[in-house]
Amino acid sequence: MPFQITVHEADRIIDVVYPPQPTAEDVTDYLKRIRETIARMGGPWSALVDQGQLRVMPPDMVATMASLNAFAQLHGMKRSARVVSDAASGLQAWRMTKQAMLTIPTRTFETREAALAWLRNPDDE
Repeated sequence: MPFQITVHEADRIIDVVYPPQPTAEDVTDYLKRIRETIARMGGPWSALVDQGQLRVMPPDMVATMASLNAFAQLHGMKRSARVVSDAASGLQAWRMTKQAMLTIPTRTFETREAALAWLRNPDDE
């Protein structure tokens, strides 16, 4: 199963759902599609990254995703919410954020609903 990308146009949110065990081909395809999606946004947007199904991300993939996060911030990402299933995946998400040196508001949530609510209400810090 590849990465799923959905754009919530009204809220200017790019919603990405990670597959449980992404392959190298999945990642290559995702990088191409997400960069095109980011370019189409043409201004500020927020990210919802659902890693709830993700098992373990190999270290090289963490580095790749960290680079993608840095690219995203440079191209309009103003907030990032991650959905994780447990403490281990929360730590993995934190490592990715730290490695990307993001300066935007970033939070981790246990549900998609809470993550979307936070992204839709920027005054809720």
